[in-house]
Amino acid sequence: MTDTTASWREIERATVFSKFGRSVDRVDFELPDGRKEEFYLKRERPAGAVLALTPDRQVILARQYRPGPDRVLYELPGGFLESGEQAVDAIARELLEETGYQGEIHSAGPYWHDAYSNALRFAFFATDCVRVAEPQPECTEFIEVVTLALDEFRARVLRQGALTDTAAAYLALDALNLL
Repeated sequence: MTDTTASWREIERATVFSKFGRSVDRVDFELPDGRKEEFYLKRERPAGAVLALTPDRQVILARQYRPGPDRVLYELPGGFLESGEQAVDAIARELLEETGYQGEIHSAGPYWHDAYSNALRFAFFATDCVRVAEPQPECTEFIEVVTLALDEFRARVLRQGALTDTAAAYLALDALNLL
């Protein structure tokens, strides 16, 4: 009997595209039943996102155009980890750069981006966030920093598909007992 949960054997891998810290690999696998199949897998550096709350429980969000969905969406502050950078340090840096806020940052846990990517993501929550500087977004980021009441965030943004970092948001809300 074939073990249907056995790891697949990689036969060949080739990068077909690479830019902005992301790449797509064509990977040929031998499946547990002996067949050979071709898959296209996204490769990315680890990244994180933070559900940041002000002392009065306003959620701090980055609102911006996202080219994949071709829509203006809300996002939790976050981004890629730099080489050798700890996830918590990357999140503190990204929160400050994208929004100008700082706060007390806590881990809510890791998660996989999706089944066809090696992208490991880290979810965080930050409490008692206060604005300490002007945002300093990267040259490809055009961000409107917004704050929403927690109830409005859950009802209008999270549950209606207007947020890109839904898994991180739910992990953070769960860690805060705010689901």
